[in-house]
Amino acid sequence: MGNRMIIIAPEPQDFIVTLDQFREARTFWGPHATLVGGASDDDPVDANIQVDRPGEPFFQIFHFNNNAMLSTDGTEEQAAEVAAWAANTFPKAGPGELWMTDQGYTGHTVLTPGMTAADIWKGWQELS
Repeated sequence: MGNRMIIIAPEPQDFIVTLDQFREARTFWGPHATLVGGASDDDPVDANIQVDRPGEPFFQIFHFNNNAMLSTDGTEEQAAEVAAWAANTFPKAGPGELWMTDQGYTGHTVLTPGMTAADIWKGWQELS
């Protein structure tokens, strides 16, 4: 598995998260989360949530300007938390699946509403 995990639908129109929705959902991460804008207009990341909770490694959640993908650079536990948050916060826009996958697309978990962070890695499937 790669270091960065991605939340994406195989069909991009099936998962849409607007920048406004992403900004509003930052409150889930509590007082230790900061919203930061993208580095430049050329950067595909237009905002990120930086989470710096006491006693845990710092991590970020990235929103992409195509509104069809989120990613995180956190630990496996943090990635699972981000995936559950995404599945429960942002409803799918179409009938297809929503995935958490690694950046090499070597495996994925199908995300569904109601999942908890503990459910995420149980459903991991290696892609061949």
